Parts: sequence; C-alpha cells; structure tokens
Amino acid sequence: MQMVTKLSSLLTLLFLLAFLGACSGLPEKETARSGSLVLSADRQLAELASAHAELFSRYYADARVKVSSSGSAKTLAALLDGKAGAALVDGELLAPEDSLFATLKRPLRLESVARDAIVCVVNREYSSKKLSLVELAALFSDSAKGVTPLVSADDYRLLGVFASRLSLKRSDLGVWRCNSDSELLGRVASDKRAVGLMFRSSFEAARAAGKAGEAVRIIPLSVRAGEKAFLPRREAIFEGSYPLVTTVSYVYYPGDALAAGFGAWLTSRGQKLFESSELVPVRQIERTITIK
Repeated sequence: MQMVTKLSSLLTLLFLLAFLGACSGLPEKETARSGSLVLSADRQLAELASAHAELFSRYYADARVKVSSSGSAKTLAALLDGKAGAALVDGELLAPEDSLFATLKRPLRLESVARDAIVCVVNREYSSKKLSLVELAALFSDSAKGVTPLVSADDYRLLGVFASRLSLKRSDLGVWRCNSDSELLGRVASDKRAVGLMFRSSFEAARAAGKAGEAVRIIPLSVRAGEKAFLPRREAIFEGSYPLVTTVSYVYYPGDALAAGFGAWLTSRGQKLFESSELVPVRQIERTITIK
C-alpha cells in the first residue's frame, strides 16, 4: 500500500512538472508594450521606420518590431495577407486600396504620423525656373511633347496621389519608368529636357548618399500661374503653402494591442525622431526654455 501511495505521488509530481513545462512554452499575452510586430514600410521610409523600431524596443524591452520594406504597390498587401501587423505608407490610401479592404470587410485604422511632399526634379539647365500645378500636369500628360517625364517604377502610390491632386486619371499620365531613384536622378542630370517626380524623402536620402549632384535641382511649385511658387522646405510643408504635401500614415487593424501601442509611440514621443529626419512631424514639437 505504501508503495502504491509513493508511486501515485510520483506520477502526480511528474504530471505537474510536465504541465508547468508546457505552460512555460505558451506565448505571452501581447500588450501595447510587449510582443512581436512586423511593420511593412514603403522603401523610402524603411530606414526611419527601423530607427523608430529600435528606439521603441529600448523603451519597452519586451517589444520587438521588425521592419520589412518594399515598393508602395506591395506595402499594404503585406498587411492584407497577414505577413505584417501594421504598415507605414507615404501618401493617402488610393481608392482601389480602400475598396479592396472594404470588400474583404477588413476595417483599418489610420494615424497621420508625419508629412512628406512630392517634388519635381529637373536638370540645372532646365528652361523654367518655376511651375504651376497646371503646367506640371501638362508635362506629365500622355500628350506632352519635348520633355522626358520620369518616375521610379515602384512608386505606385506617388503616381496615384499625384494624379488625384491634379484631377487626372492614372491613364492620363505618360511617364518613363526608371528602375530606381538613382537611375532617375542620373537621367535628369544628363538630360536638359528631363523632369522627374519623386518623394522629397527619397530625394533627400539620395542627396545624403551623394546620388543627387549639382546638375539636379528641385523646381518651385505654385498652385496657379502667376502666384508665388514655393520650394518644399520644412516650413512650407508644415504650413501647407507648398502645393504637393503628402501624409505619412501608420495603418493597422483595430484590436491589435502592440500595433496600437507602436502607433501611439509614433504620434507622441516618435515625433521628435520625425523632426530630425527628412520628414516633417504632424505637430509642432513643444520645447521648454529654462531661464536662469
């Protein structure tokens, strides 16, 4: 009888150890400050997104954010098919994207986290010193003559936003598609008739890498001919006086705790990092001045 009791106690102990071991292998509950998140980002935003992810993990040691980048045609696709839990996109969501998520009944939450701009880059010897939006639209129309309109092949959202702002259809645009921003800038540098469209963040990144030389310049833009034209300086973007300002949006599914937590970071503490980048924060950074 004593032997049976000891055996029963031993089996009970082994069961408890096995149960506790199995429990320890279960994933911890995800919170706004813990867990793992894959962030899909437009390629020109990837480096900055990685900087945010690293800083976020320094503040919250139990949180891990991995960044995956691609051309803007694929950024939201990663969110849709479950390969990512959130996305960082440059430019407003386009009508086909909104329609697709609505059809699939996958509601999204968007947070505006920064501002960028669409810029027109030209050769230093290009004849015009400034352009109105009407004139710019004419240069990129399918019937344009005497110019070489350029865009990077994977800038899907850039073309969509550009067309909608100028009341055009994508099918109205006639462009030469370059394999990369470097190729685009190289062609502008060597062709006095070339005009290229790109995000300001992409241009600034290329300039920092030495890929935008003295032969390339950004041309000032105005809403209408005869009005004051603006360069996409930070103040002009923040105030909205530059006519082609875009919104950088953080997109995720409601109910995802860590995705929501990272979004809260981007709209609060993360604004300081946007201010020190090639992007412009969505709100003025408050500063405290101590007078002694």
